[in-house]
Amino acid sequence: MTETSSPSMPGWIDDSHIDPAWIKEKLPDFQHVSECAAIDISNDRRRGEKVRDGATLLLTLTPVKDGYAEPTTMVAKQVAPSGLQLSCKLGLAREAMFYNELAPKVKLSSLNESCIPNIYYSHGDMSDGSKIVFMEDLSSRYIDSGILFGPGNPNNWSRDLETKIGNAYHTPSSIPTSFEVANQTFLAIANVHATFWKDSELLQEKYNWLRGSSWISGKGEDTWWASQRMLQSMWEKYLERERKKEDETESIQWDPNLRDIVEKAMKCISWESHRKRLNVDSHFCLVHGDFWPGNVMIEKDETRTTVSSSTIPTKDSRDLRMLDWEMVGLGSGPQDLGQYVLSNMDPRERRECEEQLIRNYYEKLVQLGVRDLSWEYCWSEYTIGGLERWLWFLVYFCSQEGPVMVKWAQFFHNQIKEFVHDHNIRPEHITQPRP
Repeated sequence: MTETSSPSMPGWIDDSHIDPAWIKEKLPDFQHVSECAAIDISNDRRRGEKVRDGATLLLTLTPVKDGYAEPTTMVAKQVAPSGLQLSCKLGLAREAMFYNELAPKVKLSSLNESCIPNIYYSHGDMSDGSKIVFMEDLSSRYIDSGILFGPGNPNNWSRDLETKIGNAYHTPSSIPTSFEVANQTFLAIANVHATFWKDSELLQEKYNWLRGSSWISGKGEDTWWASQRMLQSMWEKYLERERKKEDETESIQWDPNLRDIVEKAMKCISWESHRKRLNVDSHFCLVHGDFWPGNVMIEKDETRTTVSSSTIPTKDSRDLRMLDWEMVGLGSGPQDLGQYVLSNMDPRERRECEEQLIRNYYEKLVQLGVRDLSWEYCWSEYTIGGLERWLWFLVYFCSQEGPVMVKWAQFFHNQIKEFVHDHNIRPEHITQPRP
């Protein structure tokens, strides 16, 4: 007997097979399906005890006889029943709503390729946290761009980077550098930012699912404070553990200037200060909100037995896709870039290329019709904005217990330390963490 969790979610035949009737009803392009098998490809933190409870599933659609010739794969992102409460609290259903309502409006890149994955079906409900998204399977053509930034980022510590990169790129000369990856990514996100630059339509009530949309209009102070008070609670948790000094191996080795910056930011949290910086007259736009290389897939060399140079994309023409729009909202565009760079880029590489990266992004915005943004403001929002956004994440990592998470926190501390040193940022330059 088929089980159904809700009208928007697929009907299951068993733990690894979805009812083909549901596929035919929801996905008009896949009417000739005889079977839909599913496996859980979620990371360890989001893997379900049963396939149906996984956050990310790989589906294989088998055609009926005389239907389309080959089985088709696609990816399903969902919120399992056990995760609905947390999803509702965090607003994770907004990703599905973004794909339905805003993604189709994003301007195409210069390659006439959208930076948004192809979506077959998408449904989200902010009231109960439910979400289901069926999207193209990117695994054969694209690779997680985070692996191209080297072993520094904690997400790469346990990965066999040499093998993954070798399988994706046929010659060393075809492997994109971190600069090339970041540059193409920044030009692509410029399309998103420019499409919704100071878009007052997004301030309407029908878009209140966008993160921070009400804050731009001066509403939702309680939700803003809820986010910041959660951060204050995390910082107090860290300070209490630091005072006890129960385990020296779980202590962050602080740079004095960065520690002063964090303490100043935590003491100066203010709704009024936030409103002064970001309001209906400021340079707001649609932002990704969780912008780092791990959420960007970049094109591999074409997979074929015999490869000629004419079939391999050039380094500056590789297609890419941006994923995981769960934190999409309204905010500062250049801040997305600061968050990205601090997440993964080695400080030595960053010093060599960051101004060129931001210049290229800025010039792309101007090319796309943004006329009211000065270079000085763009650079300031990249540096100060990116830092203030990362202060939020740094405090989060500091609050986590255990030696592994301390290593994560220390890595990001060191990333930020180098950044503030290079840009001569002092506590007086900082207002508060940006939620």
